[in-house]
Amino acid sequence: MQNFYGLKRFLACQISILFSVAKASRKIFANSSIWLVCIIGFNSPPSHSNGWEHTAINFEVLVAALNDANPNLRRRAAESIGFRPQAGATAALLARLEQNESAARVRQEIYLALGKLGETPALDAIESCLINETDIAARAQCAAALGNFHTPAAQRLALQGTRDQNRQVRLRAIASLGSFSSTSVVRALTKFARDPDVPIKHTALLSLGRTRSSAAAALLADSLTQAEDRQQLQVLLQALTYAADPGALTAIQSAYRRSADEAVKRHALVAMASTRAAGSESYFLEALASADHASRMLGLAVLRNLGNRDQVAAITKQALLESGGLFGRKVKQLLDDPLQTLDNLQLLNAYLKTVIRLDPAAGEELYAKFALPVSIPRTSSAALKIAQGFYDARWQSIYGLGYTGTARAAELAAAGLQDSDARIRAVATRSLGVMGATSHYESIARMLFDRAAEVRWTAARVLGRSNARSSAGGLLNALNDSHAQVRLEAAMALGYLKARAAQQRLSELASTDPDSRVREAALYAASLIE
Repeated sequence: MQNFYGLKRFLACQISILFSVAKASRKIFANSSIWLVCIIGFNSPPSHSNGWEHTAINFEVLVAALNDANPNLRRRAAESIGFRPQAGATAALLARLEQNESAARVRQEIYLALGKLGETPALDAIESCLINETDIAARAQCAAALGNFHTPAAQRLALQGTRDQNRQVRLRAIASLGSFSSTSVVRALTKFARDPDVPIKHTALLSLGRTRSSAAAALLADSLTQAEDRQQLQVLLQALTYAADPGALTAIQSAYRRSADEAVKRHALVAMASTRAAGSESYFLEALASADHASRMLGLAVLRNLGNRDQVAAITKQALLESGGLFGRKVKQLLDDPLQTLDNLQLLNAYLKTVIRLDPAAGEELYAKFALPVSIPRTSSAALKIAQGFYDARWQSIYGLGYTGTARAAELAAAGLQDSDARIRAVATRSLGVMGATSHYESIARMLFDRAAEVRWTAARVLGRSNARSSAGGLLNALNDSHAQVRLEAAMALGYLKARAAQQRLSELASTDPDSRVREAALYAASLIE
């Protein structure tokens, strides 16, 4: 019995901590620019991204906690069960409801959890809730839960919920209708989209987009051409982002051109991206010249994911133009306006990532400029962040150099081999290897004796994949390295090189190395030589 009460205290503490973490994580999306970037077409199905921490508690313990005398513990247990789509989860929640749960907050959490689980057996309880539940917040949770049940019965109940006497419940029901795409749903949402109550109207518009119905998208596009109000424009563009209908592209582009409001333009860029239709590339490129930092970052995010080689020349030109604010100024000037400097560095790194993603071989001019070290005195937290920004740009530039394969790029990468920072030496080693010229093998082989393990294993990996047979002796020596990852990479490299001189040593390593991963690698490598 003592162990049971100890477990209860532990459970209460754990659930409380997890609840705090989950609550804090929801604040992430308060920043609209982050939300905009996250939503870009990437059109992934909804997921409970903050749910993993709830799995830390044993499921049976959570089920037992549903019957605890403490209502707060019951509520927290219901919340965590909602993140556990496993056998018995829905049944446990329904069983608690059948015991006439007296605490409204607990019922609210149970209905929310049932919605997350989305299992059909819960629909009877949700229907009863919509009819009999006296707590408005609990009834609203039931209406909201219906969006996760993709059945005709759930659709019927959601339509029923839109006639509830309470406005909050009606709003949740209207939001749930976005999960269905039938003609009757689109018709109902179209009616609500004309409601004088602004929250109801906007909720209906967003739900129309979420139906992904072509009829709904056409209605939204038509409304967009007539909208003038800033908030209305943003809601319509967000709805069209959900709709992801290429047929709405012209209306979205028109809204972008008409508006001088950067927030509206950003919403339009996201909506264009969600359609994945050709013809918006110039808009994304135009965003790079915006006076608004968030718009430039968004333009780069879209191009990085949806662009192609055709845009790289323009992206590179703009990056070189903007980098003058970083490399044409003295260190004191950079530190005098740290926020602007950090914005510029964030953009610079986004430019580099975009070029490397779309056409890494075309970025030599960028890489050559940013591959050189910039010395920033670590005199404040802002200076540390600025130094990190320059460091990240340098690392990415040296990484990109490997894809250009020119003599100039090789010279810059080779210079990185002498750097005091191990990560720079490692990425420089990698880039020389990617270039593939035999003239670099000797320089790379010397890195097998570097003081940093990351550099040594990078060198071993590169030599094996480059077919650098002349490096077999150094790789054989690396099999005695004190770091397991170096031994593993050296073993694999010798296998790729089919180095017969290493066969016996690899066989020994396969049975004697203290690291199981190294033993497996050595065994496989030896099999490649046979």
